[in-house]
Amino acid sequence: MKKVITTIIISLAVLLSAHVKAEKTDYFFAPEIIFDSTIPTPEEFLGYEIGSRITEHSRINAYYEKLAELSDRTSLIEIGQTHEKRKLYVLIVSSPENIRNLDRYKEARKNVRQGEKPDSPLIVFLGSAVHGNEISSSEAALLSAYYYVAAQNDFLLKQLEEGIYFIDPVRNPDGQERFASWVNSNTSVNSYNISQFDREHTEGWPRGRGNHYWFDLNRDWVNIVHPESKARVAFYQDWLPHVQADHHEMGTNSTFFFEPTDPDGNESRFVPQSTYQLNRLFADHYAKALDKIGSFYYTKESYDNKNPNFGSTYPDYNGGVGILFEQGSSRGLKQESDNGIVTLPFTVRNQLVTSIATVDAAIAHRDALFDLQKEFFTPLRRREASKSYIIGDSYDLSRLHKFVQLLLDHRLEVYENPNNVTIDSVQYEKGKSYIIPAGQPNSALVGIIFDDIKEYEDASKLGYGAGFSVAYSTGLSYNVTTSSSRGARVQTLPQVYTGSLQPSEYAYLVDYRDSKSQQLLFRLLEKDILVKSAFKPFSISTDKGVKDFSYGSLLIPVKNQTTSSSELYAILKELAEQEKIDIIPVSTGLNVKGVDLGSSAFKRIEKPKVLVVTGGDVSSLEAGEVWHLFDQQLKYPLVRVDFNVFGRVPLNEFNRIVFVSGNYSFLNESDIDNVKSWVRNGGVLITLNGASRWAISNKVVSARLAERPDTAAQKQDINIRSRSFERFATSIFQTKIDLEHPVAFGLTSEKLPVVRESSLFLAPSSNAVSVYTDDPLLNGYISAEHLDRLKSSASILAYNSGRGSVILFAEDPLFRGIWDATGRTFVNAVLFGNNISGR
Repeated sequence: MKKVITTIIISLAVLLSAHVKAEKTDYFFAPEIIFDSTIPTPEEFLGYEIGSRITEHSRINAYYEKLAELSDRTSLIEIGQTHEKRKLYVLIVSSPENIRNLDRYKEARKNVRQGEKPDSPLIVFLGSAVHGNEISSSEAALLSAYYYVAAQNDFLLKQLEEGIYFIDPVRNPDGQERFASWVNSNTSVNSYNISQFDREHTEGWPRGRGNHYWFDLNRDWVNIVHPESKARVAFYQDWLPHVQADHHEMGTNSTFFFEPTDPDGNESRFVPQSTYQLNRLFADHYAKALDKIGSFYYTKESYDNKNPNFGSTYPDYNGGVGILFEQGSSRGLKQESDNGIVTLPFTVRNQLVTSIATVDAAIAHRDALFDLQKEFFTPLRRREASKSYIIGDSYDLSRLHKFVQLLLDHRLEVYENPNNVTIDSVQYEKGKSYIIPAGQPNSALVGIIFDDIKEYEDASKLGYGAGFSVAYSTGLSYNVTTSSSRGARVQTLPQVYTGSLQPSEYAYLVDYRDSKSQQLLFRLLEKDILVKSAFKPFSISTDKGVKDFSYGSLLIPVKNQTTSSSELYAILKELAEQEKIDIIPVSTGLNVKGVDLGSSAFKRIEKPKVLVVTGGDVSSLEAGEVWHLFDQQLKYPLVRVDFNVFGRVPLNEFNRIVFVSGNYSFLNESDIDNVKSWVRNGGVLITLNGASRWAISNKVVSARLAERPDTAAQKQDINIRSRSFERFATSIFQTKIDLEHPVAFGLTSEKLPVVRESSLFLAPSSNAVSVYTDDPLLNGYISAEHLDRLKSSASILAYNSGRGSVILFAEDPLFRGIWDATGRTFVNAVLFGNNISGR
């Protein structure tokens, strides 16, 4: 009897505890949900109510660690770390049996690419806060983790048996911590300030949207430039989920958006229609969930569903269903809006119920999701099975291998080219080129990476962009081939560095056509090694025959260095191994062809001392690209100066200044005069994109903008046919660059694809380094009015001013950290900008 009474008492205690927990979580969860009392709620663990402050990434991780410690429904995986060494956790939640069999299911998922239906449960990813200041979803991820770990209802237990759920709580931890610190340190303790103008709601530059280098990680799923994306894409490709939810925030005056997007102009030709049909079926579940709690929403009106770099679209190009959610943001704890006061708990609840609805929808449409993956990866889906892309470079294997590695990271099929092939006058050498079949299992991702579409029926619905081809970003030569000849499938890339540097008592040479030579050069300059650059080509005799050297080739004399010949050799040997680039010793300055090594055509390279302006209304994206380039790729010091400090900086301590896009109204006439004087005294000013407009408007340089149509009839025609005259959807264009100009050193083709998003047009002049061709559009869209101005306008201009120079880029040459070919021109502007006189 005592045992029975004890059991009854324990049962009542459990029910009472569950009831208390339900009271605490009633705002977020339906009252019928029963929770395990041994699992702490987020509020119990954190010590505050969800929505009363921003939860730091570190605390979210700590809560996930506690859940993994307490529950056999979970497995906590560290998939990588951020630039700031924060752990990237993914919490896997399923039935205990499924958790025990994760390795077996992961192995089975490999069969998906063979068009087979693997023996595995449904795979659903719930992703949050890729923009670090969009935190309602990361707060919701605390609650969704608790829900799937602690809920005891029968229907939930059945869902756990049928699926494996990956909860990725913060996809941008560095930005999220930055935003959390801002809000938590600016929130009033005893009262809420709901004004949109209050400091709490107006976070400071660079804001929390971007990662450590201020990049937008929701533009990095295909590019995979950053460690967060590298880890996440690798994990994604291991599992190939059926569904990925991508939770965001938007302007405070908006309500809530979920897919479908507008089908006109927002559906990719590479993605099967069944993907978009499932979007529409899932929408019924989201509407029902939000209707139940009285939240307003909208669909079909906006947002891009084509760009493969988004977390909501990358799945579409990998056989899954990607779904975008956008919640009107409180950008703090509470803020006034057109829809009343928006509170953080309210936004969190909307994100939570749609997360739960995603799982409900996936379960309801389980068979359709498995059928979609089978359809996507089977030969019936493969377009143009006989078509392949061939890509190569005879001189820059570093850049070629970087691109091929990107394809391999996306688990695409790449094959060696077994023969020397010439297509359209371009030779693709055996061992220096690769073949990518268009008709491989993931034909959709191959198609968008090599996209060449140039026609859109409705330009007003282009979304965030129109040109998505990553292949153009490399600047490598590539073409289409229907030849069935291919070599072995590439698993890993070969090592191209020979490692056979021999000492010289005369000089060393480096072929500047290999992009790794730029990193090597910065290492040498940092060590104060004297290096010269060839402004004319030449050829030398080697034991393997005659070797040609082109413009920009590096000459490292042994004499007149500050180090001994043995010390120089040791430095060069170490750097060659570090950068994996060949350095060629020579014993004579007499060349078999072209200029000799003692010619004045070899000019000493000045050690750059670089400053970039940041803060205020300067573009954090572009400034971050410059910072990332110098820190991660070049590994060379860069000074970042905030706009409100610039006027006090002694400019003579620098010889290079970079202005990225932004508003430079903080510079008064005296500041501008100082910049002009600094240039005349030998400085190199480099302006990107919108900053080039500023330089022209303030007469820092004598360049001009290309004129707009100026007749009344033309202007009226523009207003009627193109209301968005200044709008420029991201697109890719062909330019022609002067290979003999120092800004172009190292490039081997005068065809240089560029990406642009703005309607800045530089008038052509004799100072043009690169100009647009007469038929410039490669991938994307351009209006007829813009095309008229773009044709033969300048992409890069270089002007002398006194002993200095100004180099203007019409575009952003470092676009998203992946546009390698134009990135070389920017680096050349930094390295050789003081040596453009006389051209």
